[in-house]
Amino acid sequence: MKISYDLATLPERRRALKESEEVTAIKSFLAGKQKNMCFEYEDEKTAKRRYDTVRNFRLHKNLKAVFDLYRHGKCIYILRLKKTGTPGTREKKGAASDGANIESGKQE
Repeated sequence: MKISYDLATLPERRRALKESEEVTAIKSFLAGKQKNMCFEYEDEKTAKRRYDTVRNFRLHKNLKAVFDLYRHGKCIYILRLKKTGTPGTREKKGAASDGANIESGKQE
């Protein structure tokens, strides 16, 4: 191993990694209204490698509840689980309906 200090010229820094085609396609898929999509590759080895890319994107962006994915042969299938950007009906925790928290007729 060789260690050097005070170099005259430094190598150029690598630019930020570009987004993969699959990630770009999934983002547009999630913005649209399609229910599912498929990536088909030349061979299973490529499909396995690209599956890991898509799975890592799903885990790091916390999208487990938004879409599911699986691989079969040389294809990767993406299934929408819920719509994004549309809030569901939520009830506040601890809030009683129909005024059940109000004491009836007691005064001090």
